[in-house]
Amino acid sequence: MKMITDRMSMPYFALGVLAVAMGIIPLNDALIKLMSVDVSLGQLVALRAGMTLIMLGIFSHSIQAMFALPAKVFWLFFARSMCLVLAMVLFFVSLGTLPLANVIAIFFVSPLIITILSVPFLGEKIGLHRLAAVSAGMAGVLFIIRPGGVQFQVETLFVVMSAFSYAAFQIWTRRLKSVGNLSGMVAVQHICYLTIGALFMLVNLIWPVDQSGNPTIDFLLRAPSMMSLTNLGYLVICSFSVLLLSYASSNAYRSVEASVIAPFEYVAIPFGVFWGVVIWDEWPDQMVLIGITLILAGGLYTLYRENVQSIDVITSSPMPATAAIAQPADDLTQDLDAKGPDRPE
Repeated sequence: MKMITDRMSMPYFALGVLAVAMGIIPLNDALIKLMSVDVSLGQLVALRAGMTLIMLGIFSHSIQAMFALPAKVFWLFFARSMCLVLAMVLFFVSLGTLPLANVIAIFFVSPLIITILSVPFLGEKIGLHRLAAVSAGMAGVLFIIRPGGVQFQVETLFVVMSAFSYAAFQIWTRRLKSVGNLSGMVAVQHICYLTIGALFMLVNLIWPVDQSGNPTIDFLLRAPSMMSLTNLGYLVICSFSVLLLSYASSNAYRSVEASVIAPFEYVAIPFGVFWGVVIWDEWPDQMVLIGITLILAGGLYTLYRENVQSIDVITSSPMPATAAIAQPADDLTQDLDAKGPDRPE
C-alpha cells in the first residue's frame, strides 16, 4: 500500500494520471449528450447528484462537514453553488444540439474570463501580454460561433453564458477561500444540484413538453421517465469518471505546483474532438479548428504569464461537468498545505 501511495505522489505519475482523467472526462459529457435524446435534464442532474452524494458519503467526510457548517456559511456556499449549477445547466443544454468538440472548446474560454473578472473583483492587474492572450481566446470563440453567419446556432451563446457563470463561481470561490471548509463546500454543491434537478423534474412532471422538434427544448422540458439499463449504466460511468477526476486532481495538486498542472487540463479539448468523431462522426471544420487553436494558445499563454509573474492559478477544473466534484476535498487529499485552487488558506 505504501508503494502505491509513494508512486501516486511522484510528480510525473500524478501528472500522467491527471492527463488520463482529463482525457476520460469528456466521455462524461458525451454520455450526457447521448442520454439527452431520451432523458430530461432535471432527471439526469438529480440522479447524478444523488449518486455523487452517496459516493462522497462512502469515500469522504463531506456530508458530516456540511452538517457542521454554520447556517450563514451554508447558505453562502449554497448561493455560490448556484453559479455552478447555472453553468452546468447551460453547458448540458447546449450539448443537445451542438457538436461536443465545439461545446468543450468554447467553454475553455472560462479561464480567460476569470482573468478579466479578476481585475474588478480580486484587484489583480492584467498586462499587455495577458490582454493579448485573452483577446486571442475570445477571437477563437468568434471563429467557432460565427455570429451573423448561416451556420450560427443560438445554443453557442448558452456555452458562452455557461463560461461566464463558471468564471463567477471560481471568482466567488477565491473570495470564500478562508470561509468554512472545503469538504462541506463540496457537499453543499451537490445538495444544490439535487435541489435544482428535483425542481426541474417537478416542473417537467406538471407541464411536460416532448417531441417539440427542438432537441434543446425536449431535453429541458420532457417528462421524467424510467431510464433504460443502458442509460443507467451511462450515468454510473459519469459519476465514476467525475470521481476519478476528483482523486486525480487532488493528488496532482498535492504533488505538483498548480502552475505546472493547469496546462494538462487542456487535454480535454482534443479528447472532446476525439469522442465527437468516434461517437457521432463530428469532424470539426477549418473555422472550428482555427478557433480551438486560438483558445488553446490564449489559455496556455495566459497560464505561462501567470507562472512567470507568480500569479495564483484560480481554476482547477474548467468544465462544469467535471467541476461538480473536482474541487479536492481535504479528507481526500489529507494535505491542505498544498498550493492549489479552491483550497482554504
